[in-house]
Amino acid sequence: MSPTDDPSFREVARELVAVESGLRALELEMSTAIAAVPATHRESAKNLVHYVALRQRDLRDLQEHLSRYGLSSLGRSESYVMGGVLAASLRAHESLSLKHSCSAELERVKQASLLAMSFETAKGRLHGHTVEMFGPRPADRHVYIMVTAPSASEADSEWMCKLLEAGMNVLRINCAHEGEAEWARVADALLRAKERTGKPCRVLMDLPGPKIRTGAIKSHRRIASWKPDRDELGRAVRPARIVIRRASARELGGSSPALRIDDEAFARLRVADELRFRDARDKRRTLLIEEVESDQLIASSLEHTFLLDEVSAQVRRGKKDRDHVVLEVPDASDAAIDVRAGDTLLLTSKDIVGAAPVRSSDGGCEQPGIVACTLPAALEHLQVGQRVLFDDGRIQAVVEGRNDEGAFVLRIARTYQATAKLRSEKGINLPDTRITIPGLTEEDRGALAFVVKRADAVSLSFVRSVDDVRALHAELTRLGRTDIGVTLKIETRAGFENLPALLLEGLRKPPLSVMIARGDLAVEVGFERLAELQEEILWLCEAAHVPAIWATQVLDTLARTGVPSRAEVTDASASVAAECVMLNKGAFVHEAVAVLSSILRRMEQHRYKKRSLFRKLDVSSFARHDR
Repeated sequence: MSPTDDPSFREVARELVAVESGLRALELEMSTAIAAVPATHRESAKNLVHYVALRQRDLRDLQEHLSRYGLSSLGRSESYVMGGVLAASLRAHESLSLKHSCSAELERVKQASLLAMSFETAKGRLHGHTVEMFGPRPADRHVYIMVTAPSASEADSEWMCKLLEAGMNVLRINCAHEGEAEWARVADALLRAKERTGKPCRVLMDLPGPKIRTGAIKSHRRIASWKPDRDELGRAVRPARIVIRRASARELGGSSPALRIDDEAFARLRVADELRFRDARDKRRTLLIEEVESDQLIASSLEHTFLLDEVSAQVRRGKKDRDHVVLEVPDASDAAIDVRAGDTLLLTSKDIVGAAPVRSSDGGCEQPGIVACTLPAALEHLQVGQRVLFDDGRIQAVVEGRNDEGAFVLRIARTYQATAKLRSEKGINLPDTRITIPGLTEEDRGALAFVVKRADAVSLSFVRSVDDVRALHAELTRLGRTDIGVTLKIETRAGFENLPALLLEGLRKPPLSVMIARGDLAVEVGFERLAELQEEILWLCEAAHVPAIWATQVLDTLARTGVPSRAEVTDASASVAAECVMLNKGAFVHEAVAVLSSILRRMEQHRYKKRSLFRKLDVSSFARHDR
């Protein structure tokens, strides 16, 4: 029996018409929102609406029938949804018209197909929007590489040149760390490197957003230590680097040992001054000041040193001793609350210093530990039975109630080791809780005044609702930078669930991109769902012709140690489905960029989005002696 005689084939044709009607119905319903998108991106907004309508149906049976009859199964039609549906419908109606009278419907479908977007047009739109966002396409691949800048002292022009030569196309500056002076130094270093290498590179600046973190934790001792790098004979070959911050300065990011000094003493110190003191082991030690910045000094030391709380240091300038200064060790960053499964932990919105639990001789929790939340408004809708995750999900708890002081009583459900350490400034995720705090913070607004002067694009962190996007657009309009690219970071459950609406709103002020921030997103939705969700985000972005950024721990082991793991190489190869891949900082990040560039070049010959590409394989034939 031919397909045209098969009743199910006629049902397939009818169902394709029904699918088309569903697309047009949602397009009509969303017509006002689509019309608000500029003409340059309106067809992309319309296709996004069509894709959402398409995926509101379970199409698996229809797809199976389409494949059986040799028609497109619609499984790769994200970027041209109406065109894909009409193409399949046209083939079906052309076949039916040979034996059945359906010329009117055939003509209607044929005319509609002529007006629908084709795959090639859709592909061109996505590529065009990608260039608008990230700059000229790399010479040897389609996928761009973004690299996160380290501290300003590390990200000098030499570092930039190495990264540009290795294949970096976009530099990301994280505004959650350091300040405007440091951001400017990084941007200036990139400018110099671009002039030296002749290679283009865009700058994306990442707003901190409303990060929910643990507050300060009480420590009984404040300890700082450092040591130089030594060779196999024990000789110092590279001095330790110590940051000495002015007391009133904003806290900065970075992994270098940090000390604090009062503002008056800070103002007196100069490059080449020596700070001489005895450390906690009564050893004579010296710090040599090498750099003086607005808020911090950079010093070096060739001696293994331990400091406890604070120490008085003699300032030596040239051959003369000058006044003493006091070097203070800030509150210990390693102060921690010990946490075990089954423990009770109190979480409070009050501005207090956290404390570890009091334990019995057998290790039982006699008095629970307590930790503060740095963003009290985030706890406003926290309820009994909801989960609270600390430190990227390493510590998982459930709300059991509230005590007389209003603190939430948590029961620790799971920890990453028998006794986990919960430290200050660790992330808190509330995956089951409605968060109503604005996505654009006052800190973000302050940073934007600098960002609009030096960046090509800005990232909106922890975006949850269209109101967050509107607030950013309004601020950019006020600052006169409506042309700047916007990246929506999808790192919360709400951000993922609202992604279609976020994309439609973002398209009103292009250029636009989406970052799949897989770290926080995995904590929010569960690691077992991450692979599924990142695919769905890629599909929705392709439907909107919006470039996607594949982020978080890509080739992370390679960037940190110089040796990749097998799993991360596989992950990097899958990243070719995005338009841009982001690497984080590390001592070997330039090698990681070169490796990633090679992987992307190879994988682009095998895959485009969801499509497998069949280039000739060297192993696709049998050797003659095997025949």
